[in-house]
Amino acid sequence: MEEDESMKTRIQKRSPPLVTWKHSWSTNEMQNALTASDFKLVPTEVMLQIFKFLSVHDLSNSSLVCRLFKMICDQDDIWKLKCKCKLIHFFRLHLISDHHDIASTKLHSKSFKQIYMEWMYEKYLRNAELEEVEVVYRERSSRVACGMRCGPPQYPLRPAGKHHFVPIGDFRQHPNESEKISIELSVDVDGTARELISLLEKASQFQAEWRQSCIIKQMITRYYRFMQLKATCPNNILLIPTLDIETIWQTHLLRPQMYREDCIRLFHRVIDHSLLATEIEQFLKEQAFIDTCKLYEERFGEQYCPLPKAKDDVKIAPKYVHPVFGSLKCIIPIYLYWDETYFTFSSKISVNCNENPFSFTEADITLDGNWLDLCKKFMKDMRSQIPIREYYRDSNEIDLSTSAMKRLMKSYERFLYMATKYPPSNGYSFVHPTYAIDIIWHSHMQEPLKYASDCIRLIGYVIDHTPWPSVDENKMKNSCNDTINAWKKEFESDMSTDHLYNTKGDSCNYWND
Repeated sequence: MEEDESMKTRIQKRSPPLVTWKHSWSTNEMQNALTASDFKLVPTEVMLQIFKFLSVHDLSNSSLVCRLFKMICDQDDIWKLKCKCKLIHFFRLHLISDHHDIASTKLHSKSFKQIYMEWMYEKYLRNAELEEVEVVYRERSSRVACGMRCGPPQYPLRPAGKHHFVPIGDFRQHPNESEKISIELSVDVDGTARELISLLEKASQFQAEWRQSCIIKQMITRYYRFMQLKATCPNNILLIPTLDIETIWQTHLLRPQMYREDCIRLFHRVIDHSLLATEIEQFLKEQAFIDTCKLYEERFGEQYCPLPKAKDDVKIAPKYVHPVFGSLKCIIPIYLYWDETYFTFSSKISVNCNENPFSFTEADITLDGNWLDLCKKFMKDMRSQIPIREYYRDSNEIDLSTSAMKRLMKSYERFLYMATKYPPSNGYSFVHPTYAIDIIWHSHMQEPLKYASDCIRLIGYVIDHTPWPSVDENKMKNSCNDTINAWKKEFESDMSTDHLYNTKGDSCNYWND
């Protein structure tokens, strides 16, 4: 305990970032500094373009040369690039009342350079803190006589065999010929899958309340309003959805064709989405959420969500986990929605609640709320059907460890291969996924523009997804049986347990998440 308190004290004593490159030159010095340099003939606009290619270190050195260089080095156009163009939400957004347009002004905002410096300082603090935490864990581990002696779960190996393969789509080899996924996806499905399951777990806490029709209607209205803001704002303005809005967004995203058609009809473009936040987006997320609240309330005259509680009232949560005395892992969230949802829904329908303008129904939202429980049951049932020597045998959680994700992505690769080899005919899709495949498929669909691009590149068409297809039961059964038989013939494994087999060449399984 004393070590922990000492570490916290050292962290708290760190000074705030000193953001300054302030230098003073007289007017004569400013005029004469470049007299002997070829730069004196170069227009300022050209030098600005040149300086954009300089590193931060070179910019800091250049700013010491003279006032002119200092002025160029401080230009927002340079630091906007360093910040990956995701900082415009720091500008105060105002609604032009007469024209329903959104204007941005830089009054009362920080410069891009200062934001960049504070972001880098935050990264420094995290790295320094991690080093101190590692020291504490090493000291604790040195006092332990032995660690966990059991090995990681041992999964069976799929049969090896030679397959007659003809390149199709963007597949250059048969999926069974490699231990890792061999196709390239534009979406980080590994990270997204973890955030998606985490999102669904959080949303399930509100499921009883959010299944009421009057509340679903309010959630749809809030989602529609949020999407209106997204449509009227430039793409590089960061708006943060609340958990209830994100839940409705999920129902929409999991129907790609419907999502595209609705977006074009209502917003005249496809609104992109991602569950993952970049480092700088995570750093700026709280301010972006505050800006989103103000913009929503200014536009629609109703509360978006109560603002975040004061930091003094928030308990400090642990930031790191230490799996089996192995490497430390930072558990700071990287999702791009706001899950501190304190919005209180009315028990009565408000006159301001519009009719549902989208193509999905309230029933779709309710049914989608069942997916996580059904997926957990499927994954547990499948584990009991094959011999696995593992430690956490009876876990009800979905395994998203490193080795499990590798197997899931290989099953998804096989699914895409089958969709390429057997394209839909007569308006009916041939390949029906399992819940295991759904985990990665749902993750891939989280970024609709990239998903569509990947499908066209890999397969030649965009695979539509209908979570609860309403077709003739006998026709569905026959089609599913056809899929299962074709899968077994192609890959020498049962489709339902495909995600639990390692591909030949896998060296081992891992504990290290």
